[in-house]
Amino acid sequence: MTEKNIKECQKSLDFVLGWFAKPIFIDGDYPESMRSNLSSLLPEFSEAEKKYIKGTADFFALSFGATLSFQLLDSHMKFQQLESISLRQLLYWINSEYNNPQIFIVENSWFVSGTTKKDDAKYIYYLKKFIMETLKAIRYDRVNVFGYTVWSLLDGFEWHRGYSIRRGLFYVDFQSHDKKLMPKSSVLFYQKLIEKNGFPPLPENQPIEGIFPCGFAWGIVDNYIQVSLIIKPTGCPARSVHKFTVTYLLNRLSLPQCCKEMGTRLLSQCVCHSSPDLLCVTKANQSD
Repeated sequence: MTEKNIKECQKSLDFVLGWFAKPIFIDGDYPESMRSNLSSLLPEFSEAEKKYIKGTADFFALSFGATLSFQLLDSHMKFQQLESISLRQLLYWINSEYNNPQIFIVENSWFVSGTTKKDDAKYIYYLKKFIMETLKAIRYDRVNVFGYTVWSLLDGFEWHRGYSIRRGLFYVDFQSHDKKLMPKSSVLFYQKLIEKNGFPPLPENQPIEGIFPCGFAWGIVDNYIQVSLIIKPTGCPARSVHKFTVTYLLNRLSLPQCCKEMGTRLLSQCVCHSSPDLLCVTKANQSD
């Protein structure tokens, strides 16, 4: 990352968070990057006003998630900013920039497809990642986060996307007369998380180190489709047969020394004569 990139990143955060956070948590005035870019639009504060503004928050209230209006902004207004799920990095930056404030995450989630119903595994993935990032920020980065709130309890109307996305713990049937509610899988996940107050040191929650057993097969899969046209002999019904052959190429990688004599075990394998480093598994389907 270049010095220019760092300045652009700082500027984007100043315009999003620093606009409010710097006057309240630092010195009662707007960030310098805003002063230099919007000097004619921002009001000037007297020293008495700066003193009055500074320190007027009990805690830093953070809302973090996908801003659906972000794509509507002109590119020059984004300052090269990208949407990201890196909550831990943002918490660390707030902690460093604003003198270790108490942080309460008042809204946090990501969105999933509007077709998602009760089985919202993707939403659980996002939720678990955000909460783990928060715990890492507390444990490893010494960030003072004292609360977390999921956004949101129910699916709702989103200003830019309407009902085409969902991010509630409860599914809302918008087509039904009484707007029927159903708990999603994420409800049980979040309930158990609160009961345990996080992620207890259970075996399934622990990272694992080690090597795989000898003879374990490693590969990379790719595929291509070859289509050939076969014309049936005279006297047969006037139709053609397309033969589709899908060939999967598994790149044979180097095996550990202890496994070289065992080789790589594959079902229905043959060796490609054109490339001895590839193992081929071919499936053919014929239709008429």
